[in-house]
Amino acid sequence: FSDAGVERHGSQWLRSSKMSDWDERMDESEELASESLWQTTEIRNTKPNWSSFGTSNLITSGDVSLMQKFQRESHASQGNVFCEDSKGYTVAFMTILAKVNNKEATKYILTTLDELCKENREIGKLFKSMEALDPVEIVAALCLGRDDEILKARACQVIVQLYNAGVNSTADTTKKLMDYVRVELQREGKHKPFVYLSILSVLQGLLRNHERRVAFVEAKGVEMLISFMRDSKNHANTQLIYQCAACVWLLSYSNGVKEKLVNMEMVAVLVQVVRGTMKEKVIRMMLAIMVNLIDVGEMKSLLSVCGGLRILESMKARTWSDEDISNDLEQLTSAIGKNVEASSTFDQYCKELMSGELEWTPMHKSGTFWEKNVHKFLEKEQQVLKLLVALIKPGERTSTKVLSVALFDIGEFVRYHPAGKASV
Repeated sequence: FSDAGVERHGSQWLRSSKMSDWDERMDESEELASESLWQTTEIRNTKPNWSSFGTSNLITSGDVSLMQKFQRESHASQGNVFCEDSKGYTVAFMTILAKVNNKEATKYILTTLDELCKENREIGKLFKSMEALDPVEIVAALCLGRDDEILKARACQVIVQLYNAGVNSTADTTKKLMDYVRVELQREGKHKPFVYLSILSVLQGLLRNHERRVAFVEAKGVEMLISFMRDSKNHANTQLIYQCAACVWLLSYSNGVKEKLVNMEMVAVLVQVVRGTMKEKVIRMMLAIMVNLIDVGEMKSLLSVCGGLRILESMKARTWSDEDISNDLEQLTSAIGKNVEASSTFDQYCKELMSGELEWTPMHKSGTFWEKNVHKFLEKEQQVLKLLVALIKPGERTSTKVLSVALFDIGEFVRYHPAGKASV
């Protein structure tokens, strides 16, 4: 990891200090859950029986003394106490997490450590110098092996704090975390919303590293993020959309990865979110992604085809509190405008398809259109066909008219393409 999330790829630095500073970006995130769900004060006021853990030889007598001294201090003073004997407390905290199988003690340590790191970012960095214990591995084991929602969410948050401080993890731990994130995020309804957001935060931490971005893309992670952002059930959850976008934004800085983001599905989702949200931080993140990708592959054409230019032009008329938004809008509209040429009939079809509002325009029933363009539905990993089929999936809020047109088009595709039936 590089400090503050700042990386260099060729001659391009992350675009501005405001966008590139990982710590600042984490600070601007909304609270993932209310105090009543996190139970922060209640948990920090508990009194685990440290002596009994010492008697059982799970922790040393020195650890017991340190924890008893720590708990005698007010919450406001505990950070200073921790820093005054950082070597002792880092070892004590991690030893308790690794060896003490007691829910009250585990939740106390995770909650306290998360809060201390929020109050003082330097505390997380103290764990970088540990020798015998691997902090990320220890905390990751709690994510993977415990069912308690608060405990799991706090463990995720502590991992984020450790990554944010530059604490490294082994390849094996990284793989386990990556697999855990992908599996858990797709288990709809298993967790409370704030737990999903905490798991997404871990993914943001993982994606600060180029090799992990490559691994995530190879594991079909981009498709998962697109699915989250496209799902209408998630559109009211601003923080979920923002964190998914932050993951895409991190991916957009890696050569060999960003090229795979430039496809119809991704661009359609970016435009859909920008069009549907009023939240500036979400808009800023979406525009930042577009700026990073604007010169990659067919990005300009895709934005033009899906109606991005019209939407971005209309946004320029609004007043924004964040100058990054105004600057990005100017850059994007200029770049797309220079790329606009006379759209082909197939471009018009793609534009209609990506808007999600199919109409009974003449091309749908034109034999010439299908004979000339049917092969294009399977180009670029079947992007156009996938978008069309997605409109008829169960659970999609598709109008009767759109469903009728989509079904008709799928029928025409099957009729005109030799491998049409097998492809669908």
